[in-house]
Amino acid sequence: MTENRKTRDDIKRVSTLPELKALSHPTRLRLLHALKAHDSLTATQLGEIVEESPASVSYHVNQLAASGFVEETDNASGDGRQRWWRAAHGISWFPTDFSDSPHGATAAEAAKAVMLEHQWSRLMEYGRTATSWGPDWTDATFSADNVLRLTPSQTDALGVELLEVVERYRSVAAAEESQDAAVVMVLLHGFPTQT
Repeated sequence: MTENRKTRDDIKRVSTLPELKALSHPTRLRLLHALKAHDSLTATQLGEIVEESPASVSYHVNQLAASGFVEETDNASGDGRQRWWRAAHGISWFPTDFSDSPHGATAAEAAKAVMLEHQWSRLMEYGRTATSWGPDWTDATFSADNVLRLTPSQTDALGVELLEVVERYRSVAAAEESQDAAVVMVLLHGFPTQT
């Protein structure tokens, strides 16, 4: 980890192979993102969002809970028959944290591949359904493809600054409830490439 990287209090640093493996399953990642987008949900509600049976959802949520990524929360409706879940915090890890063993490196590659597939599928889904969101959303969405010539430390500093902007907007959204608000996924990737 470079000097610029700070871990917020609500970010869990993935540090064990079982934790990393828990994130390497596409259904679990979709469940985790659904819980991040909502305050709390039941297995039935999650199943409707990710199109999985409540039994399958319960299994995967329990796997995420065992690794500390989700937690049971107070029942929002007062109905004691259903278990309510919420995302415990954000997650962070660096591939180099697991590069000291072949199993760790493989797990880190698998987890990153699942996350990238999830992100790409959300972007492609929006592309297919963009017009159904209406002109306000269509005009508000953005995509940028920039090529910069940076050092590793400059790239790290850029990432830190961009994440600070995202956090500022997270705070603004939390303070201002709006009927026009929707879940917005912001993808930020900075990596070296050959031209």
